[in-house]
Amino acid sequence: MIQQSRLNNLFYDMMTKEDIMEEHPLEELSEIYLKSQNFSPRTLKSYRLAYKFFIQYLKMRDIIYASTRDMIGYRDEKRSLGYSTYAIHIHICALRGLYRYLNVHHQELKLPDVYLYDIMKPLQNEKIKNHLNKHILSMDEAKQLIMESKRIRKYTYHYRNHAIIYLMLTAGIRRDEIIRLKRSDYVVMDGIGYVTIRKNGPFEDQVVRLSAGGTLALDAYLERRKDDKIYLFTSYKKESKDGSLSHTFFQNMFPKLLKDCGLSDRRITPHTLRHTAGIINLLRGASVLDTKKFLRHQTIASTLVYQDYIDSMNDRSEELLDAFILKEDGPLTYDVWIAYLES
Repeated sequence: MIQQSRLNNLFYDMMTKEDIMEEHPLEELSEIYLKSQNFSPRTLKSYRLAYKFFIQYLKMRDIIYASTRDMIGYRDEKRSLGYSTYAIHIHICALRGLYRYLNVHHQELKLPDVYLYDIMKPLQNEKIKNHLNKHILSMDEAKQLIMESKRIRKYTYHYRNHAIIYLMLTAGIRRDEIIRLKRSDYVVMDGIGYVTIRKNGPFEDQVVRLSAGGTLALDAYLERRKDDKIYLFTSYKKESKDGSLSHTFFQNMFPKLLKDCGLSDRRITPHTLRHTAGIINLLRGASVLDTKKFLRHQTIASTLVYQDYIDSMNDRSEELLDAFILKEDGPLTYDVWIAYLES
């Protein structure tokens, strides 16, 4: 497999200054699209890189308005250069979103009629097998994290951290959503708390209902707040003038909290809590559709990954295959295997 840095060098070695037009309309349009979306910093970085490569591809060929055939040519070139299926998948997803946006907002952006046709529609995406390769907390670990983060509360920031963990683990709220939440986004009605996740662009805001425990944890934190900062969760560092949490907040807070709670597994990340929330929701008997709504997934495919994970945990094929080959009555557990080998 050719490394990414070598791929970049190969790509730019193919170009000369004379070959490339100075500007391309997609440069400005792609930025307009990205600013209208609610993407994480990581997604923004990936999509910007995908647009950069695609625009360079168009410039080299003096193509102003790409066609489906051009898109297929771009995809095939990536394959020939040794890009992985996953990398190509990211590029195609980025371009699919961009062209769909330009198609929908054609009139608003005063674009040429060529954008009335979505060139990505006929293009089949790269087939990526959905899988969940992140660590999932066990029930005991999830309980330990909640109970220990509550037990060690002393200062206001302890109460803040406990409330954050509670909301991420029981309401599936994302890390970036936690950072952006404002006090005005939180309301309590009939003893139950609700937070509104604000979305940019064409996406509608989403209201998330909190559990009784989540509401109590959040209220306990807010009662100890002595400031009038607009953010729901605030920073206590002098560098943050408006009280907002930085995007490096979790990098510093989360590992220390895990250690204080007796969970030092390096595989546990902030997003692990959201994955765990989805898995536990299915394990408690919720349907895939209920879990899709709970996690606010845009497509059911994202939620099915969690169901596949549970199915794989419950799959006893290996044990049953052992038993079938060795003509045993039941599945061969480790203890049975040792007894079998020693017989």
